[in-house]
Amino acid sequence: MPTTFAPAKQFVGIATEVSQGTAVNMAATLLLDSFKPKDSPKFLEDKAWRGAMATDSFAQIPGTQISELDLGGPVFLDGLGYMLRNIMGDLAVTGTSTGTGGTTLSATGTPGASSISTAATIPSGTVIQIGTGATAEVFTTGTPSGSGPYTIPLASPTGGLAYQHASAQAVQPVTGPYTYAWSLLNSGSGQPPSHTLTHMLGPTAVSGARQYPGACFSELGFKWNAESDLFTFDAKATAFPSLALGSAPVSNPGSVAPIASWRMAVGIGGPAAGGTLIPTVTDGEISIKRELNPYFTGNGIQAPYIIQRAGLTVEGKLNFVAASESPYLYMINNTQPQLQLAISNGLAGNAAGGVTFDFAQAAFTESEPDGSKTAVEYGNTFKAVLNTTNAGGSGSYSPCKVSVTCNVAPGSY
Repeated sequence: MPTTFAPAKQFVGIATEVSQGTAVNMAATLLLDSFKPKDSPKFLEDKAWRGAMATDSFAQIPGTQISELDLGGPVFLDGLGYMLRNIMGDLAVTGTSTGTGGTTLSATGTPGASSISTAATIPSGTVIQIGTGATAEVFTTGTPSGSGPYTIPLASPTGGLAYQHASAQAVQPVTGPYTYAWSLLNSGSGQPPSHTLTHMLGPTAVSGARQYPGACFSELGFKWNAESDLFTFDAKATAFPSLALGSAPVSNPGSVAPIASWRMAVGIGGPAAGGTLIPTVTDGEISIKRELNPYFTGNGIQAPYIIQRAGLTVEGKLNFVAASESPYLYMINNTQPQLQLAISNGLAGNAAGGVTFDFAQAAFTESEPDGSKTAVEYGNTFKAVLNTTNAGGSGSYSPCKVSVTCNVAPGSY
């Protein structure tokens, strides 16, 4: 029988890299319904005259190489954080308080520190939250030492504290679900982590899979339609040239289900609840875009020296059933209200999850009335305005904050 490969068996994995472009084995499975990778080598043409009546090249010389990735599908809460970390970078993590065992820091916690000093001891293996708000962090503890104050090792995730924490800040045992809040990274080099994407397709010798290291996302878009669709995403990324994987990867999908779009709530002038809940939005889009530039240097390597991230922009669209002229007035009066979009899976306990997009300032730049349907509608376009309210622990400004609640263990992203 001829050898063939069934596309239905394909899957895509992802993992966070320690060094951009150095491939790592997949740590999680991204559940997609579209993945289109393309290696894009440049070929340099020799067209020097040779006395021949031709304009084609006399040689094709290999130049530099990158790969380009196009992917999408329903939003699964457990996988979304990898892409948000890649395109935004700044992260705060909070858990669900256990209600007992809380204490405080007895000394300042500094970035990079692999332990903290607390007023009361904390048993080994306890999941704790240090601080609150934009600089909140969650760790699993190691074996404590001392007789008061106590030294508490931060065993997992590795790498130590990301933020500074003042003495007397709260240290509280927590459990899932956890909320991961993503903002624009402004500290250090401003470069979020990169990721390796692994594509199990079949034809590659030995493993059946190719890896795309150094992946940096340039676009991450979301769409919903209350009448007909799941909450979905599409994304684009640039990566280093692909590599043949040496051994076959294993798919390990989670049990989280996608979310129906009718669960999306929209708030204008406040949160997507109470008096600022707007019940007339039928569908919409959010588009997060990041400028990228692969730099190539004379180092004897065809792959990029670095894929550099630059500015981030966020914009979107909302379609309203007209209950009033309010959608038009947001635009013509340039009110730039808070805009919040929140979708929840409606479950409880560790199964509870959702995504919240918070724009402290949203400028509605277009509002088009539509009188061609059975009810009058407005189609609005908005742009996020940089603000300090949505900024994370790295400070400065952010166009928005995206929060994901799920039961993925801290340190996974």
